[in-house]
Amino acid sequence: MQRHNKVSKLRTACLIAAVSCGYISQAAVADEPVKPSWNISGWINESMSYYDDGEGSDMVQLSDNGTTLGSRITFSGTADLASNLNAGFDVTIEPFSGNSNFLGNNAGQITPLVFSNQDNLDQFNGGDIGLLGSSVYFGGDWGKVTMGLQSMPTDNIGVLGDPSMTIWSGVGAMFRGSGFFLRGAEGSMLTGGGTWGNFIQCMTIPGLGIGIDCNGVYRNGIRYDLPSLGPVSIAVGYANDDIYDIAAKVNGKLGRLDAKFHIGYAYNADGGANVADETNPEADTDTEMLTTQFGLMDPETGLFGAVTWQHEEASGDVSEFAEDETDAYYTKLGIRKAFTSLGDTAFYVEYGQYNDQYGALGAQGVTGSEVTRTGAALEQYFGSKVILYGKYEQLDLDVEGSDAVEDVYNDIDKLNLFSLGVTYFF
Repeated sequence: MQRHNKVSKLRTACLIAAVSCGYISQAAVADEPVKPSWNISGWINESMSYYDDGEGSDMVQLSDNGTTLGSRITFSGTADLASNLNAGFDVTIEPFSGNSNFLGNNAGQITPLVFSNQDNLDQFNGGDIGLLGSSVYFGGDWGKVTMGLQSMPTDNIGVLGDPSMTIWSGVGAMFRGSGFFLRGAEGSMLTGGGTWGNFIQCMTIPGLGIGIDCNGVYRNGIRYDLPSLGPVSIAVGYANDDIYDIAAKVNGKLGRLDAKFHIGYAYNADGGANVADETNPEADTDTEMLTTQFGLMDPETGLFGAVTWQHEEASGDVSEFAEDETDAYYTKLGIRKAFTSLGDTAFYVEYGQYNDQYGALGAQGVTGSEVTRTGAALEQYFGSKVILYGKYEQLDLDVEGSDAVEDVYNDIDKLNLFSLGVTYFF
């Protein structure tokens, strides 16, 4: 019996060896490429946030920033293929502050500082995880084609042209306070005067109130990145449904200064729903968006500055009560330098202005609006792994329109926001 077991084990070992040799042989014949590489990366961004809206104040703990700059975890991989070809994948998920019983089935899958308000912040206890992106790319000397749920060419055009990369504390998109109620508004327009987000509406993404980066969402589509031409990179894309965009980025030097210039154009055949004529259910509008950002930084002194401009236009069946053009501006000036052995310290001041982004409020008598944003931030970097930051910003609103509208928005209280946050990279 023992001899039989030994023979059986020997046969099994020989069979395994034969199969293994066969596999290796087949791999050699097929000229199997180098073993694929993969990694996990991302960051966690949390804060203590305080607000004072003129009528009340409170402090809460939750995930900071909007989607994309909020916490995220990316699983990615690459593989070298035959004939100088390569392929890869990207799956990105986002942990959210939230309560799974709040606002329906996808309650946790929201960014609180964008879509929450003063009445529900204290309900964000717990959390959820949502899918941000899932895509596969195929590339070579001719460029790269990516297909799936992904960042399209004009996503972050108004964000990543800042050479200081002080973007977790502040960018042109208004990620803090957008969903907060306007205080001091008299009357009942949009339930007590509406929210700050009502006056920073995007046309390219109808209903999104962030002011700048108005194609700044992940979309299902296909994207082609051309081969880089020195410091210049160009990408074109198509996304559901009938959204086309193109972007060019220049990242290089201007004398001794680090310089970035990013520009992007997007066309949405179904955009501008927020300015369509509500009396006509067949109303059809399309939108165009042009965004630019220019930034400079002196690597010796640490001084930096960045300027962002976005212009949107709507055409087609635009309501006679709606604005068909909007402009938004954002600028940042500061210094980032290693003053201590801890790492870089950064300080900057910012100013933003968002003109005529009142969206559907035009049907209620609004003919013009201006949201102004002023702020300052202090950041401490601990190597490349951790940022600790404090950010203060104030929002103010001026509205034009009928006598009834000006009576409602005559004395809007300013919104003051302060965030003490930390971002950990891995």
